[in-house]
Amino acid sequence: MRKNYIIALLLALVLCGSATAQRYNPNSIKRANNKEQIRLGVRCGLNLGDMTSASGLDVWNGLAFFDINSNYIGFTDTKPFKLGLNFGIVAQSHFFNKENLFWQGSFIYTTKGYKLNTQDVEIDATAAYMQIPLELIYKFPAKNASFLVSAGAFLGAGVYGFTDFEDHYGENDDPRSSHAALHEPYINEALGTTNLIGCDYSVHGANVYWKDKDDTFESEGTWRWDAGLQVGVGVEYWRLQFMITYQYSLTPFYDYGHDFSYRYQQRGEDYHTSFEYFNLKDIKSPRQQMVSFTISYFFDNFQHGIRL
Repeated sequence: MRKNYIIALLLALVLCGSATAQRYNPNSIKRANNKEQIRLGVRCGLNLGDMTSASGLDVWNGLAFFDINSNYIGFTDTKPFKLGLNFGIVAQSHFFNKENLFWQGSFIYTTKGYKLNTQDVEIDATAAYMQIPLELIYKFPAKNASFLVSAGAFLGAGVYGFTDFEDHYGENDDPRSSHAALHEPYINEALGTTNLIGCDYSVHGANVYWKDKDDTFESEGTWRWDAGLQVGVGVEYWRLQFMITYQYSLTPFYDYGHDFSYRYQQRGEDYHTSFEYFNLKDIKSPRQQMVSFTISYFFDNFQHGIRL
C-alpha cells in the first residue's frame, strides 16, 4: 500500500512540473500585477585562464633569456589556458522596463592564472578571486528559448593562490645546484663557451636558486585587485541559462614597475627592478584573460518574486 502511495505522489509531481513548464514564458519575468521583479539563481562553470603576453615573465622571476647575438628574447608564450572554475549566485531583471534588455549581476568565486613550460622553466600560477560581474543582456526571443548577447564589467579581489616556479637552467631533468648573478649573456669566443641565461638571484632570496613556491598575492608587485571588461553569448531555456563569456583584465597581474630597490641595496647595487638589472626597457605588465563556460539555474520566483 505504501508503495502505491509513493508511485501516486511521484506521478503527481511529474504532472505538476509538466504543467508548470508548459505555462512558463522564458522571455518574461514580470509578476501578474505587471510589477518588475528580480530573478534569483545559482551558477557554476569552468574557466580557461591565460595571460595576454609571456614577455617579461622570465625577468619577473629573476632570469633573462638571450640569443647568440645577445638580444633579449625571453619567453615567447604561455601554455594554452589554465583550467579553473566559478560558482556563486546570480540575479537578473529588466533594464528600465525595456522589453528585451536586462541587467544581470553575480557574486562568485572564480579562479584564474596561467601555466608556462618553455626553455626548461616551469611556472604554474593560480589566482582565486571573489568577483562581482555586472552586465547588460539583450535577449532575442524564439519559440521556446531566448538567444543572448551580453556586455559588461567586473571587479574582483584576490583571496587565495599559489605560484610554483621551477627552473632547470638549461637541463631537461635536473637543475644546477646554484646560479651566478649575471647581468648579460656570457660569450667567450676563444674558449667556445656561452651562457645565454642572465640571472638575478635576489628575486627568490637565495643563491641556490631553481625552485620556489609562493603565495600568489603575498608576492610583492602582484595586484590583488582585478577589474576589467567582459562580453558573452548564450541561450536561455526554461529556468536554465548557458553562457560563454570572455573577460579581459584592465589591471595588471604583475606590476613590472614595482620598486624593489631594497633587494639591491643589500648588495650595494643601485637598481630598482630586475628589468633595470638586465638593462631591459619598454616591457609592459601582463594582463589576465579568461574564457568561461557557465550554466545558471533561476529559481521559480516568477509569481513570488522580489519587487523592485
